[in-house]
Amino acid sequence: MSNDINMSSMLLQMRSMSDMASSGVTPLQVNNQGLPGTSEAAGIRPAETNRVEFSSLLKSAVQQVNAIQKQSSSLKNDFVSGKEGVDLVQVMIASEKSSVAFGTMVEVRNKLLKAYEEVKNIRV
Repeated sequence: MSNDINMSSMLLQMRSMSDMASSGVTPLQVNNQGLPGTSEAAGIRPAETNRVEFSSLLKSAVQQVNAIQKQSSSLKNDFVSGKEGVDLVQVMIASEKSSVAFGTMVEVRNKLLKAYEEVKNIRV
């Protein structure tokens, strides 16, 4: 069950990074709750604001995709070797999660490269 939460969290992070890359908006500060309608929205600034670095978000997302792929590979190997307790359904679900996560990561990479090319071609 925890893998579902990590996968959802990772996909949300990757989608938000993709949206930020395509829209040009890069919010660098997140309030403590990370939710709209908190004290900051009411005009009250929290005592401490966390800075979120893009590189750390990207690194975290890549590490999560790597972990999902390792888990999928491990389940495949266990199934092929005939380990008890591993059924085909688990293997197929893990494989699909791995495929979706990797595909999403590739799309984010493509958007980042496109944004980089656009910035590189800007004349100053």
